[in-house]
Amino acid sequence: MEKKGEKKFTVHQIKIRLHQSPLVVALHSNNIHNHHHREHNIHLAEDILSSATQQQRHLTTRLNNHNINNNHKNINENSFDSTNSVLSLVLPHDTYPGYSIKKFSSNYTLAAAIAPAILDGITSSDANIAVTHAATFRLMENEFSKYFTVLEDGTVMTTSDLSPLVNRPVHLTVLEENPLYSQKHQLELFVMDKKDMLRFPGATLESVGEVQENAKPGTKIHGAPLLQANSVSGVKPIDYTITSGNENGDFALENSKTGEIKTNITVYDVKKTGVWLVTNRPLDRELKKEHLVVIHATDEEGINIAEARITVKVIDENDNRPLFSHAEYRFIVPGVQTIDSNGNTTITWERFTKIGKVEAKDADGDKIAYKLTTPNNYVVIVPQTGELLLASEPEKQELTLEVEAHDIRSPSLTSPKPAVIFIEFVAPTPVIVQHMSHEMSHQHSHRRDKRRVTRAVRPTKRVDFTEADGDAEGRVVFNLEKETERETFKIRDENPWVTVETNGAVRVKKKWDFEELGPEKTIDFWVIITNQGGGHGVYG
Repeated sequence: MEKKGEKKFTVHQIKIRLHQSPLVVALHSNNIHNHHHREHNIHLAEDILSSATQQQRHLTTRLNNHNINNNHKNINENSFDSTNSVLSLVLPHDTYPGYSIKKFSSNYTLAAAIAPAILDGITSSDANIAVTHAATFRLMENEFSKYFTVLEDGTVMTTSDLSPLVNRPVHLTVLEENPLYSQKHQLELFVMDKKDMLRFPGATLESVGEVQENAKPGTKIHGAPLLQANSVSGVKPIDYTITSGNENGDFALENSKTGEIKTNITVYDVKKTGVWLVTNRPLDRELKKEHLVVIHATDEEGINIAEARITVKVIDENDNRPLFSHAEYRFIVPGVQTIDSNGNTTITWERFTKIGKVEAKDADGDKIAYKLTTPNNYVVIVPQTGELLLASEPEKQELTLEVEAHDIRSPSLTSPKPAVIFIEFVAPTPVIVQHMSHEMSHQHSHRRDKRRVTRAVRPTKRVDFTEADGDAEGRVVFNLEKETERETFKIRDENPWVTVETNGAVRVKKKWDFEELGPEKTIDFWVIITNQGGGHGVYG
């Protein structure tokens, strides 16, 4: 089944050439004279501009320079005067003049909602820049404004010593104006004496700790420091709260004095007591290897804030058993046929013939070793790779074995179930003899050594797949159909993308990459089919 959005191997390439369109800007204004509303469509420009920069400059100029009285009345009456979300900041009293506190920016979304006609036909990015260029910012006067200023780009800065404002809430209002709307931005500041400000010791601000995977709840993060905020003047009490990195409730705080464990802890004896970061539940390294946890220490009012950041690394525990890719493996091993001088045929199997390979995976990422659990004298397994080799001449046509996998860890974990291996020893694939012209003159001497093989070519098999179907190496993507049970399959030429097993299973050899395929975006290969009864055919 084709999946939506995936690339197929047979595709049509489509090239799209992008053209710029003429810029058409229409300005709608309402005439409110004598309380009658009427709308005017004023075309400001119908120029074909050569670049986005020209579009932005063009729109900015029109927004700044149009002088339609009725439109000015409309803007003044419909000015958007609601307040943005209030921004609260704490500043030390010794903040130097010229310190940038906050930068405000224009609201393109608001402009588009108020005057959609002006921005019609212009991309949002171009219009956003144009609206920003047209905007002006100014700081509205009050008792605090003399200590601050606003630059043309909306940046609020300090201009003088803030000591007179210590322990006073400071309210600033920045007025943003442009031809489309006006808007007030609110800024709440609190200036504190530096000695009263909470702080964590330098080593606590950014620290790294670790904890064992699956550790019981309440386990301390090893290497993480005791979190103990302080100030010169001795602020108390202090509230400690996990503010980030704990969305799933993985962590909590422990009172270093009482042992109380919560996500929020209040400490009264601030000089002798702090909090430890602990686990709130067992952590799974396979889900997340590292956590960044942010803890805030605040005063009772929540104004005085210190922040600590702890990176928690989860140490791997061997808690996943190796799992085989398949519960059963089937391999067919063809022998080698020899004919003696009397015409007698003998089939043998060479020692250390490669039979096949089993594979298991460990979710912990551990290396895996393999071991045969069925005693036998015929087959051995390479522990490091899972490759099966023939150790001696088989005495039976079929052999059934079991193999287990275990990770190389201490203590080691073994696969929950062994994999079953079915091995069938069969006669060799018939040899195709080419009848060359020079053989015709020596036909009598060669006649006894040659066997005619029936050969046919089956119809080409075509199967459509998506790139995602070949994303797992070793995956069986389809099976070739057998006409008789004694048929075996073999790929004729080496193919970088697929392999064919003797039972007809076509597996992914290398992860399919759509971009690396040829212009036809196909994987083509020939398969030789051998019937042990003597027939021989080819899939193309």
